[in-house]
Amino acid sequence: MVFLTLITAKLIFRILRFFGLGATTLPGRIALKMKYNILNKLSQGVEIICITGTNGKTTTCALVEHALNAEGCSYFINKSGANMISGVATSFIENCTVFGRCKKEYAILECDENSFPEISRYLDAKIVAVTNIFRDQLDRYGETETTLNTVLNAINNMPDAVLILNADCPLTYSISEKCENLVKTFGINANYKLKYADDNRFCPLCKRELIYKTKIYAQLGDYFCPGCAYKRVYPDVCAEEITALENGGSSFLINTKNGRMSCSISLGGIYNVYNYCCAVAILKTLGIDYKSLNSFSGAFGRMERFFGKGFEVLMLLVKNPVGLSNCINYACEMNNDVNMVFALNDNEADSTDVSWIWDSSFVKIKSSTASFITVGIRAYDMALRLKYDGIDVDSIIDGEDYESLISMINKSKRNTVIFANYTAMMNMRKYFVRSFGGKEFWE
Repeated sequence: MVFLTLITAKLIFRILRFFGLGATTLPGRIALKMKYNILNKLSQGVEIICITGTNGKTTTCALVEHALNAEGCSYFINKSGANMISGVATSFIENCTVFGRCKKEYAILECDENSFPEISRYLDAKIVAVTNIFRDQLDRYGETETTLNTVLNAINNMPDAVLILNADCPLTYSISEKCENLVKTFGINANYKLKYADDNRFCPLCKRELIYKTKIYAQLGDYFCPGCAYKRVYPDVCAEEITALENGGSSFLINTKNGRMSCSISLGGIYNVYNYCCAVAILKTLGIDYKSLNSFSGAFGRMERFFGKGFEVLMLLVKNPVGLSNCINYACEMNNDVNMVFALNDNEADSTDVSWIWDSSFVKIKSSTASFITVGIRAYDMALRLKYDGIDVDSIIDGEDYESLISMINKSKRNTVIFANYTAMMNMRKYFVRSFGGKEFWE
């Protein structure tokens, strides 16, 4: 049955790719229909790294991939962002023989939080990394407590996995109190006090309000509970002395039990320093050198750059209040003479509830000389939200008319920053690849 299932799925995969389609989920979906537990077979003998959490999954996966590639390791990754069980199954199918033997040593798997419990039933992961837990897509994930319990249920299916947890996130680190797995941590020693909405400022164990010695953003920082003594531990991998660079990146020291090392990343934003630290913790657990991470340049749709004639376009994925606040904060450090594009959809993969845009502040960009554009299915909602923070929108493109957006950008000849939620990013990206060059999302 496995042979027939794989022959069928591989044939579908090749047909879809022949016609220039992504083939990222359908082969896996069909294989799972034919043999629901096929991942049990396909994952045998593979060193599996699962990366989940609200923000930073794709970039962290790409960082780990970058290091494995630099070391000449044999691996595969569900890099297209197909992070539900059908996408994971498709990635294994693409990288196995027709008899079900995986041809690669490592599997780097981005796992959607909601799908992770189902995925975890069929995999024996070596490492599970949880980047953070924030409020995201309330109609899919519910509140943060629900997400926390969902991730914990998945981890309970993988008792032998080493956990890599964000020590600065009280919700994420509380997983260590509720499982028997070996735990390693990452975090940042700093005190930015960025005023983002706190998704959860209460102790996940006793519900008392947490006290912070220092704070990075949202609920991330050096916390302790006055009720039950739950507190942040000093991370195994810790970034210190962070300095912003002129190219939008940052340099810092990575402090581990083996000493301190000077590091840098070309991606801006403090959240990418967290992603870097998470990747370092994963690589150290695998025994793989992480020095090559300094040459990492980004993942698709996450600070991805496209180049026109005399200008560049920076694409930022934003899908929840904390992510949007982080990207706005980063954009404020750039030249003000740009186009700022806000692309908002309300498709099922995004969340049909777009009320989350009201939990972020746009006041920081109010004084900018940027030209503001909104586009997408909910372009008028986005324009209204900006209006409430005193920002007049120059152009509203109602619907997913991305060709008109590209025409505006080309005529302006200005650098452009795009803040796009998931399907807006995925749908517009193919137009930008055609106009400015780049790889398809599955490559």
